[in-house]
Amino acid sequence: MFVYLKSRYEFDYEFPVYPGHGTLLDLKSSGGDDWYNEAEDAYHALKSRVETIYIIGFSMGGVFASHLSQQGEVAKLLLIAPAFDHTKLSQLSRLKLTPRHFSEHMKLNMYSRIRKRIRDIPLAAFQEFKNIVEMKRGGLENISSETLIVHGTIDLLVPYQSSIDAAEKIPGGQLKLIEGAPHLFAYTEESQLELNIIAERFLFDDEKVFLV
Repeated sequence: MFVYLKSRYEFDYEFPVYPGHGTLLDLKSSGGDDWYNEAEDAYHALKSRVETIYIIGFSMGGVFASHLSQQGEVAKLLLIAPAFDHTKLSQLSRLKLTPRHFSEHMKLNMYSRIRKRIRDIPLAAFQEFKNIVEMKRGGLENISSETLIVHGTIDLLVPYQSSIDAAEKIPGGQLKLIEGAPHLFAYTEESQLELNIIAERFLFDDEKVFLV
């Protein structure tokens, strides 16, 4: 999505990479506070250069984005599959998936694509993720930014019902569900294209400066 938008518009940006994340995972020496601080530092770095800020946050970054928007001035907030919750075996019913949804997800062969990265995530890092999300996911009713949440209907990692709940709490919050889209939109060209179009229409009606 960033490549698509950058090819069509001129804007200043920060693109924080959380410690231990990136192409190679090394999550043994960093934790939730380090990840959030990286996002916060990026916000302040951009704020020092521009007047109008948009924030795009994906998954855990969506939770961070929602918290940052409560701490500083953010004109528009785009949350993509924000991890306000995560799927637990005891809560599979919350996904509201039909047999067709499961079939579509299996066709994507998603697990084989991310198997190695999953193996590289230590249990302690998952606990850090849960802890930092618990700390930063509250206060949605205090968000004053123009907000759009986008979520796929076959997301097996974050139940899209959590985005429905979040949109109801955020004043004026908008929600767009993408039928047949997994958590990782980029793994399906059709879902990625739809996300690109939705993001462009939401973000670029007027200003052209945002934070990723």
